[in-house]
Amino acid sequence: MMTVRTNTVRPGRLAQTNRGQASIGRPQASQSVTFPAPKEGLVTTADMASQTPGSATVLTNFLPTLAGCRIRGGSRKVGLAAGGGAIRSAFKYKFGSNEKLFMATESAIYDMTGPAAPPATTAAAVGGLSGGDWCAFQHTTAGGSFLVCLNGADTRRIYDGTTWTTTPTITFSDSTTMAQLNYGWLFKNREFFLKNATLDAYYLPVNAIGGAAAVFPLGGVMKKGGSLITGFSWSLESGDGLSDLCVFVSTEGEIAVYAGSDPSSASDFALKGVYQIGKPLGKNAWIRVGGDVLIATSDGLTPMLQVFQRDRQALIQVSVSRSIEDDWRRAANATGSGWTLKPWAEQNLVFIAFPENSVVSDKTFVLNVLSGRWATISNWRANCFETLQGGLFFGSREGYCWQGDTGGTDDGLTFAATYLSQFAPVGQFGQRTAATMAHMYFRAKTKPKVQLFARADFDRRVPPFARVTEGDAGSPEWDVGLWDVARWDGVSEALRYDFRQNVRASGDMLAVGCVITSGGAVKLDIEVDLATLQVAAGEASA
Repeated sequence: MMTVRTNTVRPGRLAQTNRGQASIGRPQASQSVTFPAPKEGLVTTADMASQTPGSATVLTNFLPTLAGCRIRGGSRKVGLAAGGGAIRSAFKYKFGSNEKLFMATESAIYDMTGPAAPPATTAAAVGGLSGGDWCAFQHTTAGGSFLVCLNGADTRRIYDGTTWTTTPTITFSDSTTMAQLNYGWLFKNREFFLKNATLDAYYLPVNAIGGAAAVFPLGGVMKKGGSLITGFSWSLESGDGLSDLCVFVSTEGEIAVYAGSDPSSASDFALKGVYQIGKPLGKNAWIRVGGDVLIATSDGLTPMLQVFQRDRQALIQVSVSRSIEDDWRRAANATGSGWTLKPWAEQNLVFIAFPENSVVSDKTFVLNVLSGRWATISNWRANCFETLQGGLFFGSREGYCWQGDTGGTDDGLTFAATYLSQFAPVGQFGQRTAATMAHMYFRAKTKPKVQLFARADFDRRVPPFARVTEGDAGSPEWDVGLWDVARWDGVSEALRYDFRQNVRASGDMLAVGCVITSGGAVKLDIEVDLATLQVAAGEASA
């Protein structure tokens, strides 16, 4: 009896064919790479091996926050100087409920507290001037509170809350005139002044706003010459205290620190030391942050607390602007001076403006003082910043006073906010990878329109994106919702949105980014969260 054998497939095995061995599928060739939310802000100085997760190589028109970054608001023209010319300086007066915003051109000072809406112009509060680079500080005495203003070209101007005047006058024992005073500050209720192109300071009696000024020469203290450019009171404590020090800064970056209260007494007003920092970038290029003072120099944003402990080279390592050092130095080298710093306390932000130049154009640096993280702003072209009643204002090169971070457009024109993450190797260095899909999360009150993109090998180009996101005019958020439109009986909460889009980039290191175009009547409320890239690894680069 013949037995017939059948080709029975045993469990767990594949049948054989005359086409060769059957394939059970290739192992997965792609993987997902995660990029955290940009909590580290803008970082442009990291090398290939030191890329920080959560940092950004491009962060334009976003404002740094503790959680990452949010898109900035727009801007609108609120005033126009009648005399034309660029706005050079901005300063304010505040005493009790009386708060005034002033802006100055080369020839006049304008009250921009409640100006006529452009194209109508605002008349000058003070005219016939010869300079616009003003320094202003406020001095309150038994006779009132006075805003003291100096520019090194005109007689000192004083505002008492109602009227501008040139009195009381200051008299000098030498040939100095009030028009030669270019900077001043208050130290222990005593006004100090600096004179144009000299190493001489002057001071008044305690609680005096006029009268005879005594000279305080520092030519023998500042060994590198130059002239005095700025000064301030500073305390090792937070705020003003018993340890107040009087600080003089020269154009060559020398800092002379004095302790005491009476400059006429060598035993009372003693020199504590002379220290070296980079060259200051302007007389108004410093701010107070908590118990410290930050000075903008050619080396970076230098903290005073570190000046006593480190030499100039070591100070560079602890500069607050260390993460954007390349961009900072490029702007400093292109301008040299004329920088201004202004804190916006309500938002914990500092805005840094510098003169227009062809090397670093259309850029403002922004610092979050709580996190120490950076971003940049474009399309504002600001010369100076000031705050008024919690709002942000800036002066432009065309003579306009603008309000910033308001609305969803820049005076009716759209603007783009761009984020590009740090560049990261997917596998080992030198192994080329290709990005095929991007996935990014956002927190927002309305769903945005977003363009995702990927870049390779430090390519920072930004793709164009014309689709405009408009904010929700019905949002009940204060100062965002529109009157008679917003629904004030509800609570507006940010929701989480995510987008997946095909992208294309190939190289040794990859980054993911997004572009959002703002163009509505109200300010957008959008924050960038984490992102992922789907990538496929290739062969090692030759």
